[in-house]
Amino acid sequence: MVDSMKYKEWFEMAKKDIRSAEILYEHDGDNGIVCFHCQQAIEKYLKGFLIYATGELQEGHNLVRLCKKAMAYNKALGEFIKDMAFVNTYYIETRYPAEDPLLVSKEDAKECIRIAMKVMEKIDEAMKTK
Repeated sequence: MVDSMKYKEWFEMAKKDIRSAEILYEHDGDNGIVCFHCQQAIEKYLKGFLIYATGELQEGHNLVRLCKKAMAYNKALGEFIKDMAFVNTYYIETRYPAEDPLLVSKEDAKECIRIAMKVMEKIDEAMKTK
């Protein structure tokens, strides 16, 4: 079991990630890194929510899997499954050199920010009703 208040620390770290993504985006930073920070923000928010709901820290980085687990405690998160698959593509490919690098457009970076913000808002709403 994890300290039941630990979820707040996960939320705070997630907010730092989304803010980093926004700053990079606004200042024409690398779009792949913007998307990576968005992936991290969503992962941390989902893990924080799951700590709150279960008292346990979930392992792994797959947003689809984490979102499906979170749906057991808030079915409304199911609306984000396709979005989670989209953002998942930026977890590994944006962090390491690749033979065929992943090219990330400004539009994709903006979409990742939008998705992350919506997921975080939805979880915040769910937390207010508990």
